[in-house]
Amino acid sequence: MNDFLQMLIISKYQFKNYIRSKRLLTLILITLAIVIAYIVVIHFYIEPSYMEVNEFAKNWVSPISFLIILAALFFGGDAIAGEYQTKTGYFLLPNPIRRESIFWGKYIASFLASTIVMLIYWAFALGDVYYYYKEISIALWYSFGLSFLFLLSLLALTYLFSSLLNNGTVAIVLVAIIYFFVFNIVDSISMLTGVEPWYSITYGASILTLVFEGNYIGDYPTKQVMQAGPHFTITIFNPTINEGIAIMLAYFIISSILATVIFHYKEMK
Repeated sequence: MNDFLQMLIISKYQFKNYIRSKRLLTLILITLAIVIAYIVVIHFYIEPSYMEVNEFAKNWVSPISFLIILAALFFGGDAIAGEYQTKTGYFLLPNPIRRESIFWGKYIASFLASTIVMLIYWAFALGDVYYYYKEISIALWYSFGLSFLFLLSLLALTYLFSSLLNNGTVAIVLVAIIYFFVFNIVDSISMLTGVEPWYSITYGASILTLVFEGNYIGDYPTKQVMQAGPHFTITIFNPTINEGIAIMLAYFIISSILATVIFHYKEMK
């Protein structure tokens, strides 16, 4: 059996595991809860006729980053570390299967499960925008495509953290802290120091919503300095589309390579 078929088999059983453990169902229900909440807010508190299509669409896209982080935690947080915590690796790793096939089989299953969740959310978002405006702006399609690039890169980074640890619970908690707090703190510090956070994946992913700014693709300012006091300034950085794509691609390539190498040489204890 060649490596590709082995990878597909691993992916198949990993995906079935997401179904049996009800992780996929749980995240779908969370997604539907977010959708319902937004529909209720829009119906009772927002008047779409007073908003332009991009302004309205941006409201739908705002939770996408949160949803992608949840998907990475649900499907990638303990994907590798869990094998060492539960000792299931003793049954899987000795088999005549390349570790690279195991790693990428799991990764593909995680991406497919996450994609299902995202497509459900995007179906409601695109449908609601079209319902009110009878059009879907090019900016919304940009954001749609970029969200899957963010998913690819964030999953790769999550797998890297998971491959470094031997406890699935610790891996999930650590990754959650990093994604929800550390990266946000880093982005905030950059505003005070005036140093562009090009090394932050969440900074790169900010293009998901920035594309809705009227002149973003044209001459939208990538750096704004505001006076916050007599001797104090705040600098707001906005990556260009190319910069945002480059940051997310770099995270995907570097994280996936490192995670694959670490998993290849890591031993069961």
